[in-house]
Amino acid sequence: MTKFLIDTNSFVEAKDFFYAFDLCPGFWNALLRHHERGEIYSIDHVKSELIDGNDILVRWSKQMPKGFFLPTANADIANEYATIIQWVQANYERQDAVNSFAAKADGWLIAYAKVHGFTIVSEEKLNLEMKKRVANPNVCHQFGVSYCNVFEMLRRIKVKFVLRKIAV
Repeated sequence: MTKFLIDTNSFVEAKDFFYAFDLCPGFWNALLRHHERGEIYSIDHVKSELIDGNDILVRWSKQMPKGFFLPTANADIANEYATIIQWVQANYERQDAVNSFAAKADGWLIAYAKVHGFTIVSEEKLNLEMKKRVANPNVCHQFGVSYCNVFEMLRRIKVKFVLRKIAV
């Protein structure tokens, strides 16, 4: 069974676009259901990013079960994170790109996935030529971590959003 770790941008884009809470509550229910099956998680650093606001996503994040946002305070994860940051520093000339990556949950997410065999869920795309910003798929590619976007994750866990016919 594949286990997925969802990045901050996937939650935010879901809320803002295709899976807005008022349009597609089934998406958010599916995340919880598949978490209960041991398939979908995120990490504590992502939760910290999500609760830095005042909207429905903040409330949702705070209501998720304790085990949804996995802790990253672990020596193996910290060591992998340090290796990832060293690689980013060596391969990205723009210090603002390095600083931005290091300040966000991304490195921790990839380190956790590497140590525990998870697949990263991110809306970013692989672009090995891009140097102005550090994209998660580029780092995943370098470190042998699987990644996909939300649509692929939903297909792999066989989620279907079906509008039932309402009797008149």
